[in-house]
Amino acid sequence: MWLLLVIVGASAGVWALASKVKRHKADPGSEATQSAAETPAAPARSSAEMDLSQLRRALEVLARAHADPAGPERRGALNDLLAQGDSPSRLTMLLEAAAADPTQPDKDPLWSDLVRGLSGIFQGETINSGMDLMFIESRPRARDAVVSSFAKLALERSDELTPAQRQKLTEYFIDLHNKLPALQQHEVEAAARKIAGDDVADLMQGKGMASDDELQVQRDYKRALQESQRAVTQ
Repeated sequence: MWLLLVIVGASAGVWALASKVKRHKADPGSEATQSAAETPAAPARSSAEMDLSQLRRALEVLARAHADPAGPERRGALNDLLAQGDSPSRLTMLLEAAAADPTQPDKDPLWSDLVRGLSGIFQGETINSGMDLMFIESRPRARDAVVSSFAKLALERSDELTPAQRQKLTEYFIDLHNKLPALQQHEVEAAARKIAGDDVADLMQGKGMASDDELQVQRDYKRALQESQRAVTQ
């Protein structure tokens, strides 16, 4: 897979750089010191190759349709990806797995684990670039996973959002809502209700478009008007 080739190349570059730094720190005239500095590179590279092999197997497992989507093989494969140490690699791997997996989200018992893993990646400033993935990501299942992860973030960690992030996320939810599958639509509506209020969520559901289908702000206005009229007549 192209993704694994990229990671292999990056890993090789990291180990080459680490080895070069160690040689600079060592005494150029001491063969023993130079040898000692270079020795750890071989087992580390072997460990990296072993990790990549495990990740490749995980992606292959998740890319195959299974009669038992909650089976231990599939669950273990997803756990391997969720256990990636650095956030960029974990994000890339999870999106790759989400795109390749044929399981429908509403029939996938591991979907919530995938969404939780993605949501946890987005912290602080990375929330901004993460939100853009909802439009940049062109693979439908991967995009839906990102959308669900931000719906989860809005519902469970709304206090972490700055006012600007809250506004941006609300606008993105509104723009995407009608293009999403039913599962993500419901999640986005609940998230919008949490961070933007009932009126935004009601508008997403098509409320307020007919005379007998009022928004909360309209109901509040009528209630206030009725109370005012009662006060005048008393």
